Amino acid sequence: MYINRIIEENIGPIENAQMVMPFNEKCPKPVIIVGENGTGKSTIISNIVDSFYEIAGTAYLDARKQGKTVGYEYYKSITPIEIHAGKQYLCSYIKYEDEDRELSAIEYVFKSGMLDANEFKSRIGITSQIAWKKDENFKHTTVDKENAEKFLEQEILCYFGPDRYEKPFWMGKQYYETMEYEHITVKPRFNGEMELPILINGMTAKTLQWLLDVIVDSRGDIESDGNGGVRLENVTPNDVMSLGVARKNIEKIMSNIIGEDVYFGLNFRSARGSRFNIKRKKDNSLLIPSLDSLSTGQSALFNMFATIVRYADTVNINNSIHLSDIKGIVVIDEIELHLHSSLQREVLPKLIALFPKIQFIITTHSPLFLLGMEEEFSEDGFEIYQMPGGIRINAERFSEFQKAYTYLTNTQQYEHDIYEAIKMKQDKMLVITEGTTDWKHMKAAYNALSQMEEYKDIFSGLEFEFLEYEPKNSSKGNGPRLEMGNTQLCPLCENMAKIIQPRKTVFIADRDHPGTNTKMEGKNDELYKNWGNNVYSFTLPVPSNRTETPEICIEHLYPDNIIKTEIETENSNIKRRLYMGNEFDSRGYAADLGVFCEKKTVCGPGKINIIEGSSGERVTLLSDENVNVALPKMTFANMILEKKVPFDNIDFSSFIAIFEVLKKIINDESV
Repeated sequence: MYINRIIEENIGPIENAQMVMPFNEKCPKPVIIVGENGTGKSTIISNIVDSFYEIAGTAYLDARKQGKTVGYEYYKSITPIEIHAGKQYLCSYIKYEDEDRELSAIEYVFKSGMLDANEFKSRIGITSQIAWKKDENFKHTTVDKENAEKFLEQEILCYFGPDRYEKPFWMGKQYYETMEYEHITVKPRFNGEMELPILINGMTAKTLQWLLDVIVDSRGDIESDGNGGVRLENVTPNDVMSLGVARKNIEKIMSNIIGEDVYFGLNFRSARGSRFNIKRKKDNSLLIPSLDSLSTGQSALFNMFATIVRYADTVNINNSIHLSDIKGIVVIDEIELHLHSSLQREVLPKLIALFPKIQFIITTHSPLFLLGMEEEFSEDGFEIYQMPGGIRINAERFSEFQKAYTYLTNTQQYEHDIYEAIKMKQDKMLVITEGTTDWKHMKAAYNALSQMEEYKDIFSGLEFEFLEYEPKNSSKGNGPRLEMGNTQLCPLCENMAKIIQPRKTVFIADRDHPGTNTKMEGKNDELYKNWGNNVYSFTLPVPSNRTETPEICIEHLYPDNIIKTEIETENSNIKRRLYMGNEFDSRGYAADLGVFCEKKTVCGPGKINIIEGSSGERVTLLSDENVNVALPKMTFANMILEKKVPFDNIDFSSFIAIFEVLKKIINDESV
C-alpha cells in the first residue's frame, strides 16, 4: 500500500499543489520535496503523518491519544487559522492504493472552511463516497478496521521528524527529554494495542537491544561431534546462515556510514563498558567501542535506517534477511540534519537504494543530497517537487543545484588557496587588500612615496608586505590566483581574528559597500579596527577631493584627470580609458563624448562609479556598438605599477593616509 496522490488546497502558504506519486513498475520512486523556509514542505508532511495516525486509529485502540474529556485528541487539529490568506477553505486529500489490489484503496480528507464536497470531488476527478457539510470542520479516512489491520501488519509506517535527536553518551539522563506520549504504534501485540511508534526519536537504546538480539540469533551452539570436530546443536545450519544474512545487512548499513567494512562484535559479559562494539573486517581491530561513540551524524543516520529494518523485522523476521522486500512508507523531514556533506551526498542515497519497495517522502534544503540522489538513481529514478506549487523540477532546473554545489567546492578550494598563500608570507606585517588591483596601486604608491624626503618619518620603520595575487583567470606572474572581493575579504578577516596570528595582519577594504564599511572600519572616528589576536582592518581614507562622495574604491585616490587618461591601443585609431558614472546621463548616454555605457545602474549625475572595459560594463561608441573604448582596471593598475607612459609620473599624495594608518598599526602594542 502506497500513497498514490496528494492534493493540497489553501493550506498555509500552499494555494494549490497536486502530486501524483511516481512509480517504476511496482516500486515507488523516492520523492524529494524542496523549497525555501515557509513554502509548505512541513505542511504536506504533517498531513501525511496525520493520515498515518487516522489509519492506525481505525484498527487499534491506542493509536490516537485520548482527550482530556471525551474521545481522542487529533495528531493534527482542524483549525481555520491555516486557511491561505484570502481563501474560504483549506483541504488536504491523500489517496493510498495497493499495487497488488489485495487491499482496498484508502482516502484521507482534512477540511476546514466553506467547501462543497461534490464540487471538490468533481473538480479533482474522484468518485469518493466521502461527504461533508459545506461549512463544517471535517476529517475522515475511508479505511475499515480489517483493511487497516492488514495494512499495518504487513508494512511499516515511519516518520522521522526534524526534532529527532540522539542523546550523546556524555549527556546526563535528566537533560535528555523525549516525548513518549507521541510514540503511537503500528503493530498489534496485546488486545488490540500497538508496539512500534510512528513518530520516532531517541532510537539508540532500542536499536542496541535489537542488535544484540540479531547477533544472538545469528550464532549457534557448538558441540563436539566425538571425532575431534564440532557440530551445531539446537539449531540448523540453514537458520544460522539465514539469520547471519540479517546481521550482515545491518553491518552493511554501518559500513556505508563509516566508510570501511566493519562487523559487530560482543565484549565478554565481564568486560567493563559497552557489551557491543564495531570492528574492522580486514584485521579484526577495534574501530568503535560502542554505538554511543559514533558521531552525532553517524548515529542519526544509522539509527534511522536500522529502525526501518527493525520495524520490518518485527513485522516479519524475513524482512531483515531480504531488505529489498521491505514494504511501507517512510517520511523524513529535513533529511540532512546533523549530516556532514559526504554523508549527505555519498552515503544517504546508497542507503535509500537498499530499500526499493519503501516509498520515501523526504524534505531537504541540501543540494548535495539531491546531487547524490541523481548520481545514485539517475535523473529518472526519483522525483523532486518544489513548494509551494508542488511543481516537479526537471533536469534543466536541477542544474541550479549543480551550480550550488560548484559554488561550494569552489569556496572550499578558495579557502585552501588563500590560507596557503598567507602561509607563504611570514616575515613582516602582512597587508591584504580587497581586489586584485588594490595592492598594485598601493605598492606603486609605496615605491614612489617611500623615496621622498618629506615622508621619511612615515616610512622609517614601516616594514610590511602585500599579499600579492592575481585574478583566477590570469596567466600573469607565478603568484597565487585568488578572488578577493568584499564578500571574501570580510569573512577571511573575521576567521583569522578568531585565533592569534604569528604576526600582524591588516585588511584594507574599499569604501563603496556600506555593510563592509560597518564591519571593517574603526569606531568613533578611530583610524582602524583592532580585532585582537594581531588582526586589524580599515577602509580607504577619503581624500579631500572626495568628501562629498565618500563611497570610494582604490582608483578614486587619483585625481580625475589621471583616472580619465587615455592610452593608445593596438588599434592606433582607438583610445581607451576608465570612465566615471557622472559622465553619463541616467540612460547611460554621454552624447558629448559620443559613447554609451552598457551598465545603466552606475550612470547618472552624482555617481562616481569607476566604469571599466570588462563584460557587462563596456563603454561603446555611439557610432559603432562593437567598439569598446573602456580600459580594464587591471590594465590601468599594471601600467601604473610598471610606470609605463603616460603613468610614469603620478601624484600619489592621496595614498599617504593609508601608510599613516599602517604606521600606527605597527606601533600599536595593544593585544
